[in-house]
Amino acid sequence: MKKLLIITSAVILFACNKKEVDPTGFSVSADKLRIQANDTVNFSFTGNAWYITFFSGEPGKRFEYRDRITADGTPELSFTSYRQNGSQENTLRVLVSTDFSGEYDSTSIYNASWTDITADVVLSTGADNTASGKIDLSQFVKNDHPAYIAFQYLGYNDDSDQRTWTIKNIALNNVLPDNSSYPLLAIAESTAGFQQVNMKSSVKWTISTSQLQVKGGGANSPEAEAWVISKALVLNKVTPDVGVPLKNMTTRMSEYSYIYTTPGTYKATFLASNPSRYDKTEDVQELTIEVE
Repeated sequence: MKKLLIITSAVILFACNKKEVDPTGFSVSADKLRIQANDTVNFSFTGNAWYITFFSGEPGKRFEYRDRITADGTPELSFTSYRQNGSQENTLRVLVSTDFSGEYDSTSIYNASWTDITADVVLSTGADNTASGKIDLSQFVKNDHPAYIAFQYLGYNDDSDQRTWTIKNIALNNVLPDNSSYPLLAIAESTAGFQQVNMKSSVKWTISTSQLQVKGGGANSPEAEAWVISKALVLNKVTPDVGVPLKNMTTRMSEYSYIYTTPGTYKATFLASNPSRYDKTEDVQELTIEVE
């Protein structure tokens, strides 16, 4: 009896100290590899995978891009503008810098090199919500080095009222060749991602949740200059693709169905894993699905 107890204890001790995990033995098959758009493909699983994640192969859901954080595309800036009051000309400029220090003060602004892209922009001549058009910022892409976008306001000391400018609907997206688009300014950051710096007089940009606005003074007001500058922006940034978690250790699964809605060729990928504190085994299974 004593000998049996010792053997049992040894087995339990060995099991508790085991640091290797068993292979997943995972494999997947599909009932068909060629389907019509909006048709369903049924996948069947075998093996003993604790976790299964599915990547459909559609944009944003591709296994090979799960760790990608940058990609070559076209960074496109757009916004709307509204010019009011006065008759002064050339009072708003749109600028980009790749060597601004990120210190939002007049000295840092003047020490940086700024490229004036105003000529590429459609600005309001009196109409509200004038669309800027899509402004290509590709010339400012420098790997993962950031760029900064600025709106510079100028008010002149003459006998006319200084202008009021309102900027809304700011968007910046990295558009890839496959037409997938990645926002570089989130919706909540479209204005909150900017900081204002007034350089001359008391005129300054005000920032709300919906707009950037600057109001100059009346006739014969002192010369004014005010800047509002974006946060650091990596213009070729993308969001890593993600898969759909299908199974964890507490669930059982032997099949899965999915509907593809758009014609094309897709690499359906399943990542099976058995992780522990000390070890992990993984298997990747791919199937090419043709959608007509």
